[in-house]
Amino acid sequence: MASVFKTCECPNKSRCPHAWTVRYREPGGRAAGQRHQSFPTKKEADAFAAKTESDKVTGNYLDPNRAEILFRDYVAEWLAVQVLRPSTFDHYQRNLRNHTLPTFGHLPLSAITRPAVQGWVKRLIDAKLAPRTIHNIYGVFAGIIRAAVLDGRLPRTPCVGIRLPEILKTVVRVLTPDQVFDLADCIRPRYRFTVIFAYGTGTRQGETFGASRSRLDTQERLYTVDRQIVLINQSATGYCAKPVFGPPKTKAGYRTIPLAQFVLDGYTEHERYMEPGQDLLFTSPRTGSGINRSYYAERIWAPAVKKAGLPPDTTFHDLRHSFASTALAAGVPVLEVSRWLGHASITETTDTYGHLLPEATHRTRAALDQAWAALDHHAPRINTDSPDEDNDDPDAGPIPLTA
Repeated sequence: MASVFKTCECPNKSRCPHAWTVRYREPGGRAAGQRHQSFPTKKEADAFAAKTESDKVTGNYLDPNRAEILFRDYVAEWLAVQVLRPSTFDHYQRNLRNHTLPTFGHLPLSAITRPAVQGWVKRLIDAKLAPRTIHNIYGVFAGIIRAAVLDGRLPRTPCVGIRLPEILKTVVRVLTPDQVFDLADCIRPRYRFTVIFAYGTGTRQGETFGASRSRLDTQERLYTVDRQIVLINQSATGYCAKPVFGPPKTKAGYRTIPLAQFVLDGYTEHERYMEPGQDLLFTSPRTGSGINRSYYAERIWAPAVKKAGLPPDTTFHDLRHSFASTALAAGVPVLEVSRWLGHASITETTDTYGHLLPEATHRTRAALDQAWAALDHHAPRINTDSPDEDNDDPDAGPIPLTA
């Protein structure tokens, strides 16, 4: 049992100013080590002693020294055992290095409090980070703290009731076919087919940059998505992103997409920029490897957007939106479009593009009106030989049951 006492020699220990000491054993009986902890009042000491003995009985006892590990050291332990895609691992490292470790890295786990976490989130908001980015940064941090609780380093998580910025619904910008082809004509000729391919297939940017000749079936007019280009940090001292192959974003990302004729025509024209035997459709002329999306965004995409007279915030992803909206507006079933986009569920597709289908309401009304008009409203629809229920005799009594 824990004992509460004072080590001083004062005759009236209840009134002397010295601290009260709690002496207790860790779980494990007499073989376990003893610990001491001091408190300014006997009330606090008694409460700690009672809680310690209760935690030992219920299995909730935590070694207080285990919470003294620095956050940055625990992060290193945590990262070392995570099973993640290389691109996800790199993303976690960048977020931790740039946004989390500068605030919490030097603190022991025990010193991270809920107000400190909320203040950190507020500073991220003040720094004008996008709400979705803040959610991602906070999500990794909260996951690490949750792991510390499961590892028995913390009794509870401080990530409770933290207010995060609201993520606004994605604004879908749809480019017209004329705008798409104007954009394609304004981009460097070597990269013209990136615009045509993305618009004609609805692939994500990484999937477009990872497009390969071996995945393109010109006879069946189909393209198979089973990989993408991702950026991975390959520097031990800083950040140097290199494009490498990675799997699609989700399991649903593995898919086959039908190819329109203009895509096949664009591929034929694009072959002049490919070396004999080259599988990857889009490469850097300087390195011969995959395209670096940062270079593409700054040096290739942005000048073309400006030259085409499009809004400066037009993104490569808008080509994917344009593919989806064009297909849906043409009456292609949402389920098929969802599958071609590689969405994990049809709900994701309808939530993103449902507002682009006002004609669906009209088609529903027309179908119902047509079905109703086909009925013969003049023919009797009920059994007219049945007695009128309104003329039933209330005094007739209950209807006898028959065997």
